[in-house]
Amino acid sequence: MSKLLTEQEVRKLIPIGHSKYYELIGTGALRSVKIGRRRFVTEQAVTDYIAGLDRAA
Repeated sequence: MSKLLTEQEVRKLIPIGHSKYYELIGTGALRSVKIGRRRFVTEQAVTDYIAGLDRAA
């Protein structure tokens, strides 16, 4: 089971700023889920995003 990560936790794993974080979510490059008013990213979504960067390189 994947853990739900907050914005701050994701930004520690992927060195990006606040605006870039929401841009990636908005474009679907970084999958997220919304629970109530809060948005979370799963560990698997972070892994998939990083793997996609590696494949594109």
